[in-house]
Amino acid sequence: MKFIEEELNTLNIYLKESLSDKTNEISDDIYDFIFSKSKKLRPTLIFLFTKALNLKISDEIYNLAVCTELLHNSTLIHDDIIDNADFRREKQSLNKKLGNNLSVLAGDFILSESMLHLTKCKNLECFKIFSNSLKSMCKGEINQHFSLNKIPTMEEYIQKSKNKTAELFNASLVSLCLIEKIQKTKEMSEFAINFGIAFQIKDDLENILQTNNTKPQLSDIYNGIFSAPIIFLQQEFNVEKLKIEEIIHLVTNNEIKQKTLNLIEKYAKKAIASIEFIKDNQYKREIIALCENLYKAV
Repeated sequence: MKFIEEELNTLNIYLKESLSDKTNEISDDIYDFIFSKSKKLRPTLIFLFTKALNLKISDEIYNLAVCTELLHNSTLIHDDIIDNADFRREKQSLNKKLGNNLSVLAGDFILSESMLHLTKCKNLECFKIFSNSLKSMCKGEINQHFSLNKIPTMEEYIQKSKNKTAELFNASLVSLCLIEKIQKTKEMSEFAINFGIAFQIKDDLENILQTNNTKPQLSDIYNGIFSAPIIFLQQEFNVEKLKIEEIIHLVTNNEIKQKTLNLIEKYAKKAIASIEFIKDNQYKREIIALCENLYKAV
């Protein structure tokens, strides 16, 4: 992203320094995982909001961004173990490369490094925010496990998306408010939750349509995890009697896809509405563009 290219390059320097420890046998594998085709969306939002609010990106903000990015990656590794995934970001997943035991340790190692960067943010309240976020993410995974192979209600699905995805966006932006003493914590939190939900719905739709190569097509369905498109599909068809090819066809060519895009748009527009307090500038426009891109046709 051109407006924060310098900041993202600096973030990479911080990440490289953070992962420079070569004292364990899987350091290179961890390094390769962190730097493989990551969108770095959470740090991007941290930087864009900081600049949109006309604030300086300090060392504390960089450490917050590193903390968030590392924490996100640690959860991805653990997710792949749970899902027995073969690929992540068009590469062999760590659990397939190293086995589950070492992959758990790799995820824990990254998580511990994430927490070290959080200590550099000098606001103890941030620990509470991130602890609650981690708790919600774990709760989402636990609830998902006990709901496998069951089509949830839309309310249950949205709550799961909030727990699993939106809470980390929330932790990063609320922590930004705490560090910089921004008096709009409620609005920033509303943005993060709604953006995170919209982002998760989009990711789930792409997993069915195979427009996102970060993980294999229909991996969620094969793992018994059903998302918004399937919930909409169940309203018209008996999904249990449909073949995989029929599901892809119906989601792609039926109104199901548009219904899902409309749902994404609903939450994305809620996110945009929550940041009306920020004066118009190029960074705010980039944030809005990120929201709008979520519900563009896929």
